[in-house]
Amino acid sequence: MKNKIISTLTLLLAFMSVSAQKSITGSVTEDNNKVIPLANVYWKGTTTGVVANANGEFKITEPTTYPAQLIVSFVGYQSDTVLLKSYQKKVNITLKNVVGLDEFQVTERQSGTYINTIDPIHTETLTTKELAKAACCNISESFETNASVDVNFTDAVSGTKKIQMLGLDGIYTQTQYENLPLIRGLSNAYGLTFVPGTQANSIQIKKGAGSVVNGYESITGQINIELQKPDEADKLYLNIYGNTMSRGEINLQAPQKINNKWSTMTMLHSSNQSIKHDNNNDNFHDHPIRTQYNLFNRWKYVGKKHMFQAGFRVVYDDLSAGQIEANEREPLYYIDVQTKQLEVFTKNGFLFPEKPYKSIGILNSFRFHDHQSSYGQKSYNAQQYSGYLNVIYQTIINTTDNKIKIGGSFVYDNYDKILNENYKFGKIEMVPGAFVEYAYSDEEKTSVVLGLRGDHHNSFGAFLTPRAHYKYNFTDRSAFRLSAGRGFRTANPIIENSGPAMASTRNIILNDLNLQPEIAWNYGTSITHKFELAKKEMGFSLDYYYTDFTNQVVVDYENPREISFYNLDGKSFSHSLQAEYSVEITKVLELKAAYKWYNIKTTYNGELKDKPLTPKNRALVNLGYVTNFDKWKFDLTAHWFDLSRIPSTSSNSTEYIIDTKSKPYYTLNGQITRAFKKFEVYGGVENILNYRQDNPIIAADNPNGSNFDASLIWGPVMGRNIYFGLRYKIK
Repeated sequence: MKNKIISTLTLLLAFMSVSAQKSITGSVTEDNNKVIPLANVYWKGTTTGVVANANGEFKITEPTTYPAQLIVSFVGYQSDTVLLKSYQKKVNITLKNVVGLDEFQVTERQSGTYINTIDPIHTETLTTKELAKAACCNISESFETNASVDVNFTDAVSGTKKIQMLGLDGIYTQTQYENLPLIRGLSNAYGLTFVPGTQANSIQIKKGAGSVVNGYESITGQINIELQKPDEADKLYLNIYGNTMSRGEINLQAPQKINNKWSTMTMLHSSNQSIKHDNNNDNFHDHPIRTQYNLFNRWKYVGKKHMFQAGFRVVYDDLSAGQIEANEREPLYYIDVQTKQLEVFTKNGFLFPEKPYKSIGILNSFRFHDHQSSYGQKSYNAQQYSGYLNVIYQTIINTTDNKIKIGGSFVYDNYDKILNENYKFGKIEMVPGAFVEYAYSDEEKTSVVLGLRGDHHNSFGAFLTPRAHYKYNFTDRSAFRLSAGRGFRTANPIIENSGPAMASTRNIILNDLNLQPEIAWNYGTSITHKFELAKKEMGFSLDYYYTDFTNQVVVDYENPREISFYNLDGKSFSHSLQAEYSVEITKVLELKAAYKWYNIKTTYNGELKDKPLTPKNRALVNLGYVTNFDKWKFDLTAHWFDLSRIPSTSSNSTEYIIDTKSKPYYTLNGQITRAFKKFEVYGGVENILNYRQDNPIIAADNPNGSNFDASLIWGPVMGRNIYFGLRYKIK
């Protein structure tokens, strides 16, 4: 009797525990609808699983985050993996009998990009499948097949790329890795090139006002990079890459699971580009001569009540470019940029198994960044010491429909800067803050997130950052969102605008002490809808965002003799509209098309003008074809760019005056991948049409003269590039 009572109580408690959470029910059958009893069902990467009953039916608790992979297996059948991108009440899985098959591999084909319909914040996720569509050597080159993030060159001599979101420079997008700061301060110029694309497990792109939990700096959105996890990654991963621009790379990743709780992972990257090219005969390198070494290591501990991570990241990057041969009467125009970066971090999570809705998280990092650069007769040397601490407490109010996060943060930055060897300036920034974020979501359709944080800057005083998000689901595959929020950031204008400031002979006019913080409001709305038409899976999204600056550090290079930085006196705003459509034409052929419209204006010395070098219209088309068992993969991506405004050069010498409007143009990229059992080889072509901006360097024949400018870039500066590579994995 006693044992029966204990058993009954145990079952009752288990039932109460499950019923307090959302659950997903389903069934497991064969092709002929015959049930498969006692099949194993579990969430990938977790210990949460169940066994189907005698009728092939099961009930499993909802995963903590989406997307989630549900794995179903049973002896004698091919295992199946089902990707759930949002909450579904019921799932039906059909397993195939493996009789007659000696060797097989089954994977669920899924889109490389998806927009979450559960999260109240508009979030687009790029998976490793999407990142592999192009040979993304580093994160700045990982968005070539994505419409939400634009990629442009900063100038025609350094070969450095920058990103833009909602038409505004990447400095207004808060970029993190696993919710730790990645791009801040001195790293704004080259920081995205310091993270190899192969190290990313996924990239989340959040448009508009972000969460107050992650800080106050987000204005146009947030990009968070999830790196490969030591307890989830392949046992060994090797990527070798080379291209006709003489760039070679080796990426090696080696995780090790020490026991059930401890694991570690080391990721190595080495790249070199050492052969000179000058295909347009302007006596300047078409691409930089560059060497980079990158080392990342972390340790991970997972216990019942405590999770812990610690690691470090080391980067050394040496870049040189400029003239190939000096003129007889002028010194050689030479560019040299050397970067050293060291970062250590820890992450602590405290769990409460009896109260799974409650947790405490502590994230902190410390970074040293050294930047030494010379561009001809200009030089800019700087050092940055940074510290970051974020403490987050999460719980519920009465029920799991009402969640709340409370916490505090501290940001520290110490800069030492020297411009042209004689102008020394620096600053120390200390910003303690606190935040609260309330989230409501019902089981049906509505979600609301309200956040408020207060911070105190040691130079600019106290400021508030309110943000709000609303989501309504018309169906489980359709979402309507609204958002509004305020962002605050301090500028480092020279390093953030190294193209026009350094890659030209413009005089730099800077009064760093009088520059006020940049403050803007962002308002947005979006509609996401997934549907089936004519037995074809389709998706459509439409979003609009408006960014309004109350203050901005204006970057003014309307005068070709100078670049000046000053506080906004007038209006500055950005309108961004994006429409995207995707269709699964067949099970092996997918199409994605997107269109974007921008209206971005800033007041320059009393005159409201379009933002220079930014097309008002642009479009993207991506076509992907995959054969059975993913043996062959074909990807083709086309971009169209409308004309953009170019700052006037009318005061230049006659032979160095260029048009004030760019030309519309197309680019085309393609890649083919052949997969084998443990490795795959790939090859592709960037800029297949070989389109290049004519004479991207003004006065290339006299780089020390007053007309020289390599920063007025509106199109590609490099021609056709053929690449090839190999990926080797041990699972």
